Amino acid sequence: MPSPVHFAALLDALPQQAWQADDQGRLLWINARLAEALHHPALPSPLARWLHADDRAAFDARWAEAQHGGRFEMEYRLGECWMLAQAQRLPGSPLWLGTHTDIGARRAAEARLRDADEVWKLALECSGDGVWDWHVQAGVEHFSERYLRLHGFEPGDVDATPEAFDARTHPDDLAQMERDREAHFSGRVPLYRNEHRVLAKDGTWKWVLSRGMVIARDAEGRPLRMVGTHTDITDRKRQEAQVWQQARVDALTGLPNRRSLRERIERGLALRAMRGEELAVMFVDLDHFKEVNDTLGHDVGDALLVQVAARLQDCMPPGGIVARMGGDEFTVLLAARDAAAAAERIGHELLESLSAGFDIGGERVYVSASIGVSLSPRDGLEIEALFKHADQALYEAKGAGRNRMSLFTPALQAAAQRRARLAAELRKALPLGQFSLVYQPILSLRTPAAPPRKAEALLRWRHPHLGDVSPAQFIPVAEASGLIVDIGDWVFRAAAAQAQAWRTAGHGDFQISINKSPVQFLSERSHRAQPDWITHLRGLGLPGDALAVEITEGLLLERDETVAARLRALRAAGLAISLDDFGTGYSSLSYLQHHEIDVVKIDRSFVAGLQDGGKALALCRAIVTMAHELGMEVVAEGVETEAQMLALTAMGCDWGQGWWFGKGVPAAEFEERWLGATSC
Repeated sequence: MPSPVHFAALLDALPQQAWQADDQGRLLWINARLAEALHHPALPSPLARWLHADDRAAFDARWAEAQHGGRFEMEYRLGECWMLAQAQRLPGSPLWLGTHTDIGARRAAEARLRDADEVWKLALECSGDGVWDWHVQAGVEHFSERYLRLHGFEPGDVDATPEAFDARTHPDDLAQMERDREAHFSGRVPLYRNEHRVLAKDGTWKWVLSRGMVIARDAEGRPLRMVGTHTDITDRKRQEAQVWQQARVDALTGLPNRRSLRERIERGLALRAMRGEELAVMFVDLDHFKEVNDTLGHDVGDALLVQVAARLQDCMPPGGIVARMGGDEFTVLLAARDAAAAAERIGHELLESLSAGFDIGGERVYVSASIGVSLSPRDGLEIEALFKHADQALYEAKGAGRNRMSLFTPALQAAAQRRARLAAELRKALPLGQFSLVYQPILSLRTPAAPPRKAEALLRWRHPHLGDVSPAQFIPVAEASGLIVDIGDWVFRAAAAQAQAWRTAGHGDFQISINKSPVQFLSERSHRAQPDWITHLRGLGLPGDALAVEITEGLLLERDETVAARLRALRAAGLAISLDDFGTGYSSLSYLQHHEIDVVKIDRSFVAGLQDGGKALALCRAIVTMAHELGMEVVAEGVETEAQMLALTAMGCDWGQGWWFGKGVPAAEFEERWLGATSC
């Protein structure tokens, strides 16, 4: 066993400073390294005397605590040098044996790290972000002043724990925040990034972008420390919400727009089978909305659309959706076990609701609606198919008289395909010379035996494969496609040429009537062509009265000054203006006052009932009397019997047209049968 002298020599050889103290903390012995550091003090001497003044109080407290456990450990400055002090009470003795290990290099490195820590934290603070520093396993989180004030707090208002702000996170955002944290903790993503809402001190929700990174892990890879920032993105989120709103909500009515509707239908189709439901897509189109805009102004039209949207929504069952597609077109989406029955029920409610008058700025406005319905899965499993079929059903509802609802059927699809094929073939008909005119005589009822001095030019289309196509089929297609403008111009030129030929042949006062479609009449291209018609007639050496232009009541109902001006221009050039199908449309004496009409044509539906007497006879007599009082002549259409002809003659009708006199025939046959070689 070594002697005390030998033991002291051994302690002098240690790289650490060694010392012995009593339980009062007084140094009783020190090795050579500690003696040198303390400049060989006189012993005994209190150890605390040699410590840095800022560490003495902590030393006294720690030393007193150590008396109960028999072990002492502390980092303090001996003079200006940082030491790790470790000591243990000797067994069965009040004496302590301890060492000092120089940790100055380590403490300097830590100080540099702290300084660097403060530098990057300061840099983050200066960028406008709030900084958080989370000691994960210790459950401690420090928040910078800017971080706290970003949420309306002052330093000291909030505990330094992660729960302090996790508890203020919006419940809807917590799950995603946990998923994003775990993705970073596990190493699947290099950086933590999450957007969530935090309840600020004033009770408002503030959107923040939280970014961070684990900067220390334990031996098993678990996070020890994580640092990051909060950036206020509330304004950005508000702007994004506004953009989303503008992209998906109709600005006028507040309803979902076309884009939003498509998204909802896509979701509905995806969930349909899972929920055991069917979908109904209902196209709702207002009838005669253009007339409201044209007569009362666009402000009234907009106000009407807002009220229509409200009525549509009032009719919706739970889960029903109303969207505005644009203009006066709306769409309803229903999901139900029996979508057809739901559509029938809701559709009739919509028609009834919209047919009631609307109070708009002191005006009482009336409209109706037409509805087309397609069903999924019956009519399709994709949006485009459902839209196409609902549109075809809407076309059927409008064609059947409006203010009604139509469900899609395969027959409508076949009809739509026929219309599409007709439209394609119609585009080639004019350049390929497939059109022709036939002429139906219009005879004077005062001298029915005399040769006719008037005829109506009727358009015919003979297709090489489809055969003779009825005007009732191709005229609506031509109007819908805009082809009617070019076709109408061709009819005018062909009729003008025929009028010239017959007048040159000695029938000097012969007049040919041509129909002018409202679509053709209102077209801007037609407006530009109208002066050309007059110039063309003059070029042929024909007076204006060689032709008469037949228009419908629907055109006059527009109350459009442009329409009135074009009618006046034609009449000023000498062309007669004839009002076709009188009595079947929106008959009004007011437009007979506003427009200069030369001829009124009684519709065939009234003529057909003449032989039975009654209302038809009274109406025809009233029309003739009224027209004569206004200085107009009257033509009766659809005369098919002698009795009808005699009744019309008796009431003073001027002209008759119909199969009783003759059907429409080509020009050569018309000449041979009616005109012969002599002049009228």
